[in-house]
Amino acid sequence: MKKRCWTVILVFAVFFMVFSSNGGPSEAAEPYVIGYVADITGMARANYAPEAEGARLYIDSLNARGGINGHPVKLVIEDGKSDPALSAAVAKKLIVEDKVLAILGLGFSRAQPPVMELAAKDGVAVIAGYTLISPVQKTKPGDVGFATGYVMHPSFHPGGYGYARVAAELHPKGRLANSAYDTPGGRFWSQWAADWAKKMGLDVVYHEDVPPRTVDLSPWANKVAQADPDMFVIAVGGEIFIPLATALEKAGWTKDLMFPDFVAEGDFVKGIKRLMTSGEWILWFGRYASAFEKIPEYDRIREAMKKFGHEYPLSARHAQGWTMGRLIEQALMKAGWPCTRAKVISALENTELDTKGLTGGPIRFTPTDHYGPTWWKVYRWSAKEKGLVPIMDWFKIEPGDIAKQ
Repeated sequence: MKKRCWTVILVFAVFFMVFSSNGGPSEAAEPYVIGYVADITGMARANYAPEAEGARLYIDSLNARGGINGHPVKLVIEDGKSDPALSAAVAKKLIVEDKVLAILGLGFSRAQPPVMELAAKDGVAVIAGYTLISPVQKTKPGDVGFATGYVMHPSFHPGGYGYARVAAELHPKGRLANSAYDTPGGRFWSQWAADWAKKMGLDVVYHEDVPPRTVDLSPWANKVAQADPDMFVIAVGGEIFIPLATALEKAGWTKDLMFPDFVAEGDFVKGIKRLMTSGEWILWFGRYASAFEKIPEYDRIREAMKKFGHEYPLSARHAQGWTMGRLIEQALMKAGWPCTRAKVISALENTELDTKGLTGGPIRFTPTDHYGPTWWKVYRWSAKEKGLVPIMDWFKIEPGDIAKQ
């Protein structure tokens, strides 16, 4: 009896050392180390910082549940500011010093090439958030890039195609104005939208891109008003959306204006409040459901915000970061312990993740396709509902149907 008692005490002592009092792994357990390169304080922080926060919230929740295979997940977030040199420096630090198993996130397209080059050299998986400029819809087994948002490449841009498809459905044979950030990814986006719009029978009457740091948007607004399109589609973030919408209104043009989910819902509302009109002429296009929708998984993110703290209002960007957290969790569970970078890539190449309503279908990766089919949805601002309401349900884009060979 005495021997059995000491056995129980010993087992309990070992359990206590491995798990903390809140059910999570203790600091003594060696962690899975994952890196995150984000734009936390740069020009695109309104989009990328909430995304990083969403990933952090999921990892915090995961660790509170006990981690993976008895090990916590350590998320090391570095601020690349969407600057190429700085992004390369922090990526090198994550790969060499922190010895991360994978990197999540990334920032503006111009800052991605040096990060991807370093990751490829050392065999580190990169699960990109909002954008990725690598054509990962056609890969070789072992390639390091995986995309959960938009791919921005001359040979493949589902966002540009989606823009044209929406415009053609809402305004068949209509007149279209088209613009985006004057960045590599932005130019790919607007060119794809223009090319597909013409194929779909639309008349592209205006096409000019906008430098990211532009403050006075009135020249662009006046040109659009003069062209008088039935619809204006533009791929920019919140810092452009707010002054552009007011400038267009001032110029007297208030027809259909569509922005991507790069404009977080909080910034969208700020912009609407500055308008003289109802704002019901403004649309929102995204791969992730709007936070205005009643989806249980958004409730889970809200709960994590209350428990672990947050800086930004809930948005689809949080949903994408949260989803990246779930993707890396699934990969690490498959990879087991001890884990290697090669095991993580192999696990990611066999991914089928149910996003629980945050997207229109599962995120699916294979050894020869690190992107998979995607689903897209369109919303319009409703003054009555004081929020974004769906006007086009999820539509599916298969990479093979639109990619240039």
